[in-house]
Amino acid sequence: MKRIIVLFMMLILSIVLVGCNVDKKVKVKFRWLSTLTTCLVLALCIGISIPLAGCNNTEEEVGTVTMEINPGVEYVIARNGNVKAVRFLNDDAEKLLEEIELKGQSLKSALSITVAAYKAAGLMESNDTVLISFDKKISGDEKLKESVSEVVREALEKTKSVHTVVYAAATDNDETAAIAKKYGVSQGKAQLIADAKKNSSMSEEEIANLPLDELVGLQKDVNSTIIDSEYIGIHKAKAIALNDSGCAARVEFTEARLINKGVKYPYYRLVFNDKRTQWTYLVNAVTGDILEKNEVALFISLEEAKDIALKDAGIKDKNEAKVVFTKEELSRNSGRPCWILEFYTAEYQYSYKIDAKTGEIFFFDYHIDIRKAKEIALTDAGVYADIAKITFTVEEYVGGGIKTPYFYFVFNNDAIQWTYRIDATLGNVLEKSEVTLLISLRKAREIALNDAGITDENEATFTKEELNRSTDRPCWILEFYTEKYQYSYKIDAKTGEIVFSTRYVSMAKAKTIALSDAEFSDSNKVVFTVEELVDGGIKTPYYLFVFNNGFTQWTYRIDATDGSVMYRNKEVLMVSMDKAKEIALADAEIPEGVEVVFTKEILSRNSGRPCWILEFYTEKYQYSYKVDAKTGEVIFSRRYIYIERAREITLNDAGIEEGERVKFTVEELVDGGIKTPYYLFVFNNGRAQWTYRIDATDGGIQFTDKEELK
Repeated sequence: MKRIIVLFMMLILSIVLVGCNVDKKVKVKFRWLSTLTTCLVLALCIGISIPLAGCNNTEEEVGTVTMEINPGVEYVIARNGNVKAVRFLNDDAEKLLEEIELKGQSLKSALSITVAAYKAAGLMESNDTVLISFDKKISGDEKLKESVSEVVREALEKTKSVHTVVYAAATDNDETAAIAKKYGVSQGKAQLIADAKKNSSMSEEEIANLPLDELVGLQKDVNSTIIDSEYIGIHKAKAIALNDSGCAARVEFTEARLINKGVKYPYYRLVFNDKRTQWTYLVNAVTGDILEKNEVALFISLEEAKDIALKDAGIKDKNEAKVVFTKEELSRNSGRPCWILEFYTAEYQYSYKIDAKTGEIFFFDYHIDIRKAKEIALTDAGVYADIAKITFTVEEYVGGGIKTPYFYFVFNNDAIQWTYRIDATLGNVLEKSEVTLLISLRKAREIALNDAGITDENEATFTKEELNRSTDRPCWILEFYTEKYQYSYKIDAKTGEIVFSTRYVSMAKAKTIALSDAEFSDSNKVVFTVEELVDGGIKTPYYLFVFNNGFTQWTYRIDATDGSVMYRNKEVLMVSMDKAKEIALADAEIPEGVEVVFTKEILSRNSGRPCWILEFYTEKYQYSYKVDAKTGEVIFSRRYIYIERAREITLNDAGIEEGERVKFTVEELVDGGIKTPYYLFVFNNGRAQWTYRIDATDGGIQFTDKEELK
């Protein structure tokens, strides 16, 4: 017995040493995985190859076995039960397994090692169904098939990660061969995809990208085995949630994972939507009981918003009109979530704001393309043929609700400067003027560069070139920067005299100086809370910096002209940012496992009492905290429901039916330090006006009033 134990330990040690002496080119992040996983699995399986039933103990190939979740790997099996060769079906499998030696392992060990690699990469959290495909050699030999199936079952059962094993036989026809090649899957999975197409309205690509359990759910007849009865499985949990939600439309699961660590009762967290509503379910992984559920209305999709805008603009075929979208943004800043869309065609540029819930267009603007407007101005000035000699110093669109939006252009050819206003809708010239220049822009630039000691103009990047006539002394205002400095000049446009000039070290250089003095080489390890250029006519302009690493805060003044350190201060912080966040989350009593997103993390000293200002939100609430940066005391805390939820409460209480149109004239959060903050709403349906105060912390109705409109 002792001899067996010694041999076993020597075997493990040999494997570890092999893992430590692999080629230096092998990626380090996979080296520990291949060695450690091999050791653990071999310790379980004792590294013994068991010949397959009905087979002689030879190296002759008997068939192939393929295992898939999304990554897929094919094992060529020899008569002695060992893996003779390995082929990866897709890039996902190759990235995870290319550094792991599967060839030469027993089939049981190879399967266990593969699942262990998937588990280490986090893939088994949302996958507990595995597809096993046999080729014709194994499928056609019942005794061999039964023997291999038993090896597969034993291997996957020991991983404690797989709930359901689905078996498929490889087919040999043109359709499945094309599917297998196109999506990087086995012939067995290709057959499942082909069969699912007959039972579903989804496209082939949509079916191929489904999670494996959902693909299996589309089959009319499937050969599957439950190997783990401890949990109900993701597929059944999904069915429970879908049945409870009452959703009959097709849904997309954006999250489906087992949570069994750090919780009293293991559960499945499921998040799915039908593009109109999103549901979140927590389902007990053992009993199937629904622990928690939530339902939230979703916004219209980006594609729907784009269709609404194009239809309103009279564009029937976006491909024929060659529509190019330049802005596609979902905005929540105004309290009314909306899609902001900007796009252009060959003739016009368009801007839309579309209510993200109702699809209503509440802002619309369109104008001719700026290039067309510039052409109109240059042609009218008689210099379009010499466009290469023209410099535009101002090119601006002026809209914003005015009666006649226009383009404002200022351009010159070094001798004459033109100013134009072009009607942005019709392309008419609204206003124009012409001024003879005494000093050209090019000459002014030469004067500034020469004064700055810059001999190569390519070293300077100009950010401002403006002719200012607001004073009695017309001058060129020039701003530019080089690798080390930034410059500002005012040059008399008649005489070429330098009226004003200044040179600063760049802010990036000043920050580097401060960090170097504070002995920080990596700026990613600190947070700047103040970075400001202080000039305003003082004798020595300087950069003011305040930054910290969560434990210590530094304050610096860096001379903006020569980069010297004028002032420094170092102060130890009692509470780090991470600690302040822990304090806030504990005070908010947010359960473990709930996703939290921080939107504001600022160290403030404005009140004379240093504190961390933290703002964050969960799926149900948004929070605001002030935590004393020295003592950790919670100075201020607020928890608000979302304004969308408050608005929904008012409409339900007012008896407004779904689809009935109402107009909100006031939507405001009233806080300002009062005891109970509230949302103030005033809205009407054309017949009556309602006023509501909704408690912003719990959604309670504080005040309501209804007035009939005449």
